[in-house]
Amino acid sequence: MSIPDSSIRFKCTRAPPSKQICEKPRKHVLKGDDMKYTKSPLYKAELQGISDILELMNYRRRTMESYLQSIYDCCVWLEETYHISLKDADVLQLRAFLLHLKRSKEKGGLGYAPRSVNIYNCALKRYFRFVLHKPLTNDDLPLCKVDHPLPRVPSKKDVMKLILGEENLKHKAVLAVAYGAGLRLTEVATLRFGDISFSAGTITISEEMSKNRYAGTIELSKRLKGILFQYWKVCCQGANPDDWLFPGQKKDIHLSRGTVSQILKNRLRELGWEDRGYSFHSLRHAQGLHYYQAGADLFQVQQRLRHRSIASTLIYVRLDATLKERSHIENPFDDPAY
Repeated sequence: MSIPDSSIRFKCTRAPPSKQICEKPRKHVLKGDDMKYTKSPLYKAELQGISDILELMNYRRRTMESYLQSIYDCCVWLEETYHISLKDADVLQLRAFLLHLKRSKEKGGLGYAPRSVNIYNCALKRYFRFVLHKPLTNDDLPLCKVDHPLPRVPSKKDVMKLILGEENLKHKAVLAVAYGAGLRLTEVATLRFGDISFSAGTITISEEMSKNRYAGTIELSKRLKGILFQYWKVCCQGANPDDWLFPGQKKDIHLSRGTVSQILKNRLRELGWEDRGYSFHSLRHAQGLHYYQAGADLFQVQQRLRHRSIASTLIYVRLDATLKERSHIENPFDDPAY
């Protein structure tokens, strides 16, 4: 079944204020618009140099923005601290900058997480290697060790309560797509109507929008199909295949990552679950874990979640609480048949 065409672009059915089923689209703000480097006339030469290199290397836009912001922040700090430019900085000064990022605010630093500090580290190495032609190694700027704790994952019962109890139809569709198809936040935000095929029962994730450029086709479950069809029928009749599935205030702009993430935060607040440690990505983890617990093997989970490495999928083996029930399996060396 395909979505029919109509002259109506976006329609909301009115409901009582407390049970509005389709929200007025919110303003979409690109992440880069909030970044300091985009609003400053400073360090344009430095930023343009690394920007050209990253574009040539085919880096994703978000990665490019993160690296450009990292270079900008370093330039500002070096000028304020040592009164020097980035090209004149030595290894000790660059290490001091990274330590400033890592140290807690109580110790005069910024208290950045190790993963964030490593983004700055990698950005500086790219800049010195490709722009200044003075490569830096991990001996020069060591990477922070990063802990890998198991994520917090809601139970199937809690997922159903979280999604099916949502009264706002657009929000319900957002959460349902994240869990039902196991999608990442950006993948949810950037879906188009043409990515949904009711006749084939699939959702297509393009290489352009997928992490690590891993495109794929995902099965559209019956319940998710029903929710999306209801959402289209009530809110989006007349949408064209190229229109965003979840448009922002303007029809040609999708909901921002921040807005999509806030949908889950608001729902968690309604349920009193703010302290459970769930993030939007927890819905994707929940799909992987519940699919594995339902009997899928690791290869099937890997394909559904589009992991390039099976190592990423192994987390669901560790998360599976039913492993405790399998602990009684005897050692093969104790097989009484031999």
